[in-house]
Amino acid sequence: MTTTTTPIAQRERIQMLDVIRGFALLGILLMNIEYFQRPMTAMLFGLDQSLTGIDKAVGWTVFTFVQGKFYTMFSLLFGIGFVIFCDRAIGKEHPRPRLLFVRRAIILALFGWVHIYFFWGGDILLTYAICALFLVLFINKSASSLWKWGVGIYLLPILAVWLGGIGLHFALQDPAAADEILSDMTATQTAIKDFIVQANSVYAEGSWSQIIAVRVEELSKMYGTGGMFFFLPTLLGIFLIGASFARSGVFTSFDKRPTAYKHLLRWGLIFGLPAALYTGFYNTNPNMLLPTPESALGFTIAAVASLGLCFAYMSLIALALRGAERAKREHWLRHLAPAGRMALTNYLTHSIVFTTLFYGYGFGMYGEISRSTATALAIGLWLLQLPLSRWWLERYRFGPCEWLWRTLTYGERQPFKR
Repeated sequence: MTTTTTPIAQRERIQMLDVIRGFALLGILLMNIEYFQRPMTAMLFGLDQSLTGIDKAVGWTVFTFVQGKFYTMFSLLFGIGFVIFCDRAIGKEHPRPRLLFVRRAIILALFGWVHIYFFWGGDILLTYAICALFLVLFINKSASSLWKWGVGIYLLPILAVWLGGIGLHFALQDPAAADEILSDMTATQTAIKDFIVQANSVYAEGSWSQIIAVRVEELSKMYGTGGMFFFLPTLLGIFLIGASFARSGVFTSFDKRPTAYKHLLRWGLIFGLPAALYTGFYNTNPNMLLPTPESALGFTIAAVASLGLCFAYMSLIALALRGAERAKREHWLRHLAPAGRMALTNYLTHSIVFTTLFYGYGFGMYGEISRSTATALAIGLWLLQLPLSRWWLERYRFGPCEWLWRTLTYGERQPFKR
């Protein structure tokens, strides 16, 4: 029996997943570009209501069709990758596949900590790593079991929001209690808005150490007051749904479940598109600080939109690639695969490039570039990463961050150059 396991070889990679991952990078950047020029706490107040003209149109489009849908896509891909990683470790007779995956998650957490502390507060890697530690409890579950667990855990924050909203509704029936509750909520909202003004000033003009201090304070406001309670179950639920896809062969093979993609596309559009449009037209300014039945409804519809449109987007890509394969022709979407293979490196590059461009310790252009121009810059960087990723992988086996992640995970230096 072997005692070590090596990373998957290039020939073992599933190109469909790399293509989807490359596409997801675009959506993640389109969402994140707003918060390279806006504090993360501003997310609590929804779409920036100060936008006008083309900036408002761009902001609304991203808010409606991108925000929430692509971190969901990345999370589904992470869950799919979990099953692939663990099943291959077991297939190669690694004696402790759970421990190997936990080590992989710990290394990812280190990447996330460096990213979130030194560069940008919108990091997702650290939260992914924390959620990943719970995934090992499900390593031997079947596809149907993973699906049920995933949906159930995904619904927990929604249930909590409804319980909070209903509870507050009844509490507000008492005039004395209502005055106190609403006064506290108003004070909290005012304090956060004051902090946003302060954070904007520091991000625009502050030194590296001043920006880190504000970022730490901002993260404590975002996650230290219960935010993690909502975010972690949502991510874990999506991870498990992705794991169920991998176990059943969806998004990992064209042949095992060929009809699944049409079903996911159909139902994803039926539920996801109306939910997204409702969010875009009627819920761009949610009050996330005041749980009410109305805010609970908006939260629920947004969750349906995120999952539904994510399924639709992924299925469209899978169907396009499947059609090209059956016709024995290349599809332009395959040009996204190299960027997907270097997703970690490309994702971290986004933060390095745009915080250097915008923050006070860099070029200091924070708040000076319009939303539409910033979005164009984001698309431009992603388009540049496509040929750069291909160029790099023609010379090296992995992206630099991927190589380091693999080397630390397996405890031995991995081959780098081709």
